[in-house]
Amino acid sequence: MESANKGPETSAGEQFPPSEKQDPNQNVQLTTQETSTASAQKSGGPRTQQGKEKSKLNATTHGIFSKVVVIEGESRAEFDALLNGLRNYFQPKGTLEEIQVEKLAALFWRERRLIIADGKANIGNGIDPLGWNEAPQWELLLRYETTLDRAIERTLSQLERAQRTRLGQPVSPRIDVNLSSS
Repeated sequence: MESANKGPETSAGEQFPPSEKQDPNQNVQLTTQETSTASAQKSGGPRTQQGKEKSKLNATTHGIFSKVVVIEGESRAEFDALLNGLRNYFQPKGTLEEIQVEKLAALFWRERRLIIADGKANIGNGIDPLGWNEAPQWELLLRYETTLDRAIERTLSQLERAQRTRLGQPVSPRIDVNLSSS
């Protein structure tokens, strides 16, 4: 007996051996994989030498969250002074505290970069400190600033808790306050 969808119709009591059962997600998985492969072949990245030269620096030129902490045009000596100042202030002991101090230095440096970029963008002097090649997106800058502020606060809190634990001092419980306007 044939159904309207032109496939063989089975009765409710008919059983298929496990090898003959079809996974209903199989078609979706194949389609998704085929689509991904087709998209990857279409968008192979920059094709010209000029495009390749420009895109190879994307990870470092888009400053605020670049993988490299000190990017071209910034002073490594100033960053090292910041890091050393934080080390002197917090006097980290052990790997965990040292990593947190280094993370703090990187976060403060990125926030500094954001403040400089914001100031240069306000002047309107044609400098593109973030590498966007367009007018600054104020909402995006504000979101970056908020993200950095939260990361700094979180890292400071973690460092303080680690140091208090190491020194045998009482550690206050962590308080999460989530405010939402909805």
